[in-house]
This record gives sequence, C-alpha cells and structure tokens, in this order.
Amino acid sequence: MKKFELNRSEWLLALTSFYCVISVMMNLLCMKPLSFGTSFIWMDGGLLISWISFLLSNVITEVYGKRTAIVAAGIAAVVSFIVSLIGLLEVYLPTLPEYSDQATHFAHVFSNGPRTIISSSIAFFIGNLINVEIIHGFRKKAVAQGKDNNAKFTFRAIFSTIIGQFVDNGLFQTLAFAPIGFTLYEMRWVDIGTAVVSSTIIETLMESFFVLLVTIPLTRYLQKKS
Repeated sequence: MKKFELNRSEWLLALTSFYCVISVMMNLLCMKPLSFGTSFIWMDGGLLISWISFLLSNVITEVYGKRTAIVAAGIAAVVSFIVSLIGLLEVYLPTLPEYSDQATHFAHVFSNGPRTIISSSIAFFIGNLINVEIIHGFRKKAVAQGKDNNAKFTFRAIFSTIIGQFVDNGLFQTLAFAPIGFTLYEMRWVDIGTAVVSSTIIETLMESFFVLLVTIPLTRYLQKKS
C-alpha cells in the first residue's frame, strides 16, 4: 500500500487554511482582555495565538516565496473580515425571548462591530506584510552571500516577528480600542501601551521557542518535497 503524503501544493493549501483559522480565532478572542491579576491589561486574548500566524508566514515565505506569502496573508485577512462581518450581522438578527441571554453574550463578542473588524483586518495584513518583507529581504541577502543556514534563519524569523508583531499589535490596539468615545468597548491609553509591549514580548518568546522545534524542521522538510 502506497504511503499517503502531501505534496508541496497540498501543504500550501493546509498552511493557508490554518493561517485563516488562526486569523479568525484572533478576532473572536480579542474581546477578552487579560490582566493576570494586575490593575492593568496585559493583552487581549487573541494575542495568545497571534504568534502562530507569524510562524506560518515565515514558513510560507521561506518555502513558497514572498508573493505567495503576501497572497496567503491577504486571503486570511479577507476570511477574517468576512467571518467578523457575518458575526456582526447575526447580532442584529431577531431571536426568541427565551434565548435573550444567549443572544446578549453573543453580541458581547462582536460588540465593537465595524471598528474591530476593520482595525483587525488592517493590522493583521500590514503586520504580516512587514514580516514577509523582512524575512524575504534577509533570506535573499543570505542566499546571495552563500551563508543561508539555520542560525541565519533563526535570526530573521525572530527579528521579523518582533517588528511585525509590534506593528500589528500597535495598529490593532490603537485603531480598535483607543479611548476616543467612538465605540462601546474602549481601553485606557496605559492599557493599550502595556498590551502592545507585553504582548509583543510574549509573542516573540513563543515564536523563538518554536523556531527550532517547528519552523525550521517544517521549512526544511517542505523545501525537500517536490
């Protein structure tokens, strides 16, 4: 019996699909602020998994190239936007009185409406675009010098994540939650600043931990496939 294995094209489909799932989950989880017992907000719930999108972006960029990685990020942003838009629509659809509590809880998840949807899509795409540009630029330079090894890969994966995550977090937190009296749920500036810095640090640490365990092995494996 022939062993079943995915080819490179099928792997790209799988990675892009996972990319889309993570982007949608980030939008759903972002409405839960995390304080960890402190008097200020450290991050929103979506940032616990946002590092995965950068890990996937790094793998796609290394294996399939810059253009494919940008297309994958664009698809994920569009899917996330559509799902959030449908969720917002659901908030305004009528329900039976006996299910009013359930409807209220559902509405809380999408309570920031268009502001969160637009902010998330913009921040996600720009942050990932910057990540792709950086890792592609460093890889191109390393290949030209004939010095592309795991150490170089680790550096560009971590460095691109730091910059990309910081831009992503800064844009999203500011656009979605700045206290300007525009939407129901907003955050204090001190919470926004704390969330941006702390989440970028935590996400970078998570990404760094998985570079050697997942990013490099998966990238090298896919680069060998036909």
